[in-house]
Amino acid sequence: MYLEPEEEKILNGEFGQGKALALKAVVKVGEALGAERLIRIKHAHVSGVSYKNIGDEGLEFLEELARSGARVSVPATMNPGGFDTALWPYMRVSADFVEKQNRIIKALSEIGVRPTLTCTPYLYEKVSYGDHIAWSESNAVLYANSVIGARTNRDGGPLALLEAISGRAPLAGLHLESNRRPQLIIDFEEVGSLVAERGLYHVAGLVVGRTAGDRVPLVRGLPLRRENVPEIKVFLAAVGAAGGTGLVLIEGISPERYEARDLERVPVDAKSLYETLEEYQGSPTESAVVVLGCPHLSLEEVMDVVSFFSDRGPARRRVILYTSREVYEAISGHVEKLRAKNLYVFADTCMVVSPLSMYAGREVVTDSGKAAFYLKAQGYKVVLKSRREALEYAAGGGG
Repeated sequence: MYLEPEEEKILNGEFGQGKALALKAVVKVGEALGAERLIRIKHAHVSGVSYKNIGDEGLEFLEELARSGARVSVPATMNPGGFDTALWPYMRVSADFVEKQNRIIKALSEIGVRPTLTCTPYLYEKVSYGDHIAWSESNAVLYANSVIGARTNRDGGPLALLEAISGRAPLAGLHLESNRRPQLIIDFEEVGSLVAERGLYHVAGLVVGRTAGDRVPLVRGLPLRRENVPEIKVFLAAVGAAGGTGLVLIEGISPERYEARDLERVPVDAKSLYETLEEYQGSPTESAVVVLGCPHLSLEEVMDVVSFFSDRGPARRRVILYTSREVYEAISGHVEKLRAKNLYVFADTCMVVSPLSMYAGREVVTDSGKAAFYLKAQGYKVVLKSRREALEYAAGGGG
């Protein structure tokens, strides 16, 4: 691999041992990927932040890295942790969990990663078309590549952190223009209106993820516009859960244009949509909790939920909303009124990376294909609905 003179100096320890260790690991990954050189990055987003996911081994790795003097070379942010850092007593997490989660956040903060604790950095960070970045949260990777036109691979959390420290990523995968061309067409023309009418973007995402696998699909026929951010978010999050691709070229949305000649075309019909939805169906009991916010809800989305219940009495079924700390602070004056309506808002975490069963039970209704995919794998009873259907259910509608 070709290294710039400055990169050689980093490896020789002239910029500190921590940065040398980070770059050494990035180079090894690059060699394994066949990269000819490294590329400078402008931003990093680190996943694998919840103690529930990384455990003691991950904690020890982060604390050792912080002790080595490693510090980020570019702006970096972090994914949600295992609980709301202010409201954790409501989540019934153990003292040991709290202590170790806080140590994870502290170690990352010492390295220079901002404790944003949200999975939607694209709503808050300045990332532009063509920027090379190192993001490791799947929904964020897909949004950055597919909607913004930035360049990032689906890096693992540790790799994204090491890339943040070194300021470089291997010039491989989706950092290369040649790997950003469509490899198949997934066509929703026959069912596009059905997806829009029933709010089935989460189901469409699961279908695309399973169909594409690791390939880059060109998706046609979905009635999406760039301003449909909530629908795009839930669609891409489901793609990332069900498949391994880091880029979906969405006709009418993605800024990149490539010829799509002689490609396999996969038409999506109503049968395939309903068969996928059927995997997450059933009659929820009265104890089921509605969980929304995977990916994290924006301020506008939270206010839409508030508006839905503004003319109604308290929700019959408990509703939990997950969002960023920034959004939580913006609505902090309404939090007590929301609780009176059986609506609870948590920041810094989500239903997938927190000990959900401790504070919400093991039966949930959600509008997130990603959450449904992962929670079902964790043994939860999950019912997947559209956002509107989930709110109607919470308000007292039938299952």
